[in-house]
Amino acid sequence: MRNLFKIFIFSLIVVVAFSGVSFAQNEVKVEKWTIPFLNSVTGPIASIGEYMSWSAKYAAREINANGGIRGKDVEIKIYDTGVEPDKGIKQMSKVVDDALVVMGPVPEAVIMAAVPLAARNGLFSMPVSTSYEYAQKYFPWTLSWYPPTDEKLPPITELWAEKNPEMKKVVQFVEKWAAWPGMADAHQIGLENKNVEVENIEVPQNMVTFDSLVVKALSKNPDGILLTTNSDKAAKIIKQLEDRGWKDKENILVFSSADDTPLYTIGGKALEGISIYNYINPNSNNPRWLKFKEEYKKDHDGKAPGSLATNYYDAVYMIKEAIENKKITGDPAKLEEERKMIRDYTRNVDNFEGIQLTWDMNEGVPGSKGAFLFKIIDGEKKLIGEVK
Repeated sequence: MRNLFKIFIFSLIVVVAFSGVSFAQNEVKVEKWTIPFLNSVTGPIASIGEYMSWSAKYAAREINANGGIRGKDVEIKIYDTGVEPDKGIKQMSKVVDDALVVMGPVPEAVIMAAVPLAARNGLFSMPVSTSYEYAQKYFPWTLSWYPPTDEKLPPITELWAEKNPEMKKVVQFVEKWAAWPGMADAHQIGLENKNVEVENIEVPQNMVTFDSLVVKALSKNPDGILLTTNSDKAAKIIKQLEDRGWKDKENILVFSSADDTPLYTIGGKALEGISIYNYINPNSNNPRWLKFKEEYKKDHDGKAPGSLATNYYDAVYMIKEAIENKKITGDPAKLEEERKMIRDYTRNVDNFEGIQLTWDMNEGVPGSKGAFLFKIIDGEKKLIGEVK
């Protein structure tokens, strides 16, 4: 009996000792979690960069108000890249040695310049505002927030064509910037699948008045218009179309990236009745979304969140989930190992609960994500169709 008691005590000491070692190994080593975000907060897409920064910081405030990540606050640190590749490389060089993970970069020119630096140094990047075709070039050191463009977008223009069966010919205004030409190609695939003829007109990036392009478009006798341009240009073209007698507003479709504040401030009442597609549903009843939308409007003069407003909000929560589930410590001695743990977790997360959608990732590519088609009525988006 005495020997059995000794064995029991020895076993208990061993278990406690090993449990203590395990706990010590997983103990958080940082005072706060700092997540760098390479974002374009100056230059031609600064309005988009602003609301993406806002959403990431809002996520951090929510998380910190609920106990942080593994008991520590999280801070989003913005590194402005503008749209300049050289500036992106410079900013990435500031974080590549120490960061556990980096959000961004934004936009595509900066991604192509700066992500290779991160990948060479084993730093996982989350450029969740770009298309699959840009992100997948750097797998496994990135992930894509969207399925391949030629899978994602044709169904939404097919749906638009179904809603407007009288359309037989569409003129698409295309601004050759970033991922937009590829998106324009995918728009065209969907329309041609519905036997709608498409003719593209290039919109120069430096163009500020659009009379000549609108006259050129109308000379082709289209019964539909598709705008794959920035928000400012889309609004001005719509106003020009209205001034020249265009009546069928639902036969105008604005693509998701133009769903930004300038579209509404410049377009005003000329937007009434137009179609627009997006990846978020502003009419969702998800409580997290309702609170997000309310706070966003308070900080943006009553304007509703734009098309990319939720991406970096969800990215912060995905990083939080990875840190918590993989028991990341932030220990500099484990930097290489823990970077890979975050990378592998986020690229294959199951049932991630985003602010509007729940989805899986499979080797960096999402499933179960759709798109929404709206009509602008009284200045608000009214849902008229959904693609799953």
